Amino acid sequence: MLSRTAENLYWTSRYIERADSIARLLEVAYRINLIPNTSRTQNEWTSILETSGIKDEYILHYKENFKKDKIENFLIFDEKNGSSIFECIRKARSNIKMVRTAVTLEVWNAVNSTFHDIEKFSEKKYSSRDLPGIIDFVKSRVNLIRGTIQNTQLIDDTFDFLSIGTYVERADFTARIIDVKYFILLPSSNYVGSQIDNFQWTLMLRSVSAYRGFKQTYGNNGVNHMNIIEFLILDMTCPRSLMFSLDKINSHLTNLKKIYKKNSKAEEEISLIVKKFKKLSAKKILNIGLHEFLLEFIRKLYSVNSNLQNNYFFGKEK
Repeated sequence: MLSRTAENLYWTSRYIERADSIARLLEVAYRINLIPNTSRTQNEWTSILETSGIKDEYILHYKENFKKDKIENFLIFDEKNGSSIFECIRKARSNIKMVRTAVTLEVWNAVNSTFHDIEKFSEKKYSSRDLPGIIDFVKSRVNLIRGTIQNTQLIDDTFDFLSIGTYVERADFTARIIDVKYFILLPSSNYVGSQIDNFQWTLMLRSVSAYRGFKQTYGNNGVNHMNIIEFLILDMTCPRSLMFSLDKINSHLTNLKKIYKKNSKAEEEISLIVKKFKKLSAKKILNIGLHEFLLEFIRKLYSVNSNLQNNYFFGKEK
């Protein structure tokens, strides 16, 4: 496969997954905003900008005008924001359009129709009351695209690059959304382990569509920070967990190594990370410090991503 084709496939799936992740972060803020909380010390909307890594970009265009409606529009439709939902879907369509012969007609149609439908949303004057509908639209369309890829693509290197892009992006955002819990949802360390704390963890589970899965695993009375950390970071049965994404990335990079008969630093790196994760527990993670653990994880994932691109897209790796 040409390196340019591989790069387009990889970024198509990353942008699709990022649109879904932004929608989920918006859902977190939306749900928190519905809950009266006089002790909240941070604005959930500005914190979402920080979590998405685009607060500086927002300030560049809008100064410190942190109005709820303006932030929502910035995250959903604003063309000035390269990571807005609209821009992510537009970029995904642009990338896949350049490699249409590498994907099935069904995959192309799913991405193309999603772009044109969200374009219709963007032409209307945005109102906050539209937010729940837009969130549901994005999540359902992303699931449609994923399902179409799973059910129509050959299981070859095209499928590997599409899959790696999805799971690199998902792992990054799952780590960030867990971190959001400690920087947005929890007003004070005094609440750790309290009913408020557990309710907020439940809220986060819902935002990543993992609430029912968690209840099936731990039961109705299992909601506590230890179980949720175990579930969202280490549980291989949860498709949103860090461990699940790492295992998928590892599997697809191993496939590429077999296809191209060449080792890569990215594959070696991810294999080492997976081995270390298998030795972890929620207690060990909390001893390290959840925030510190997540920051280090994001740093390592960035390194894997850089080596992946150097090897398969830029030809820089020896």
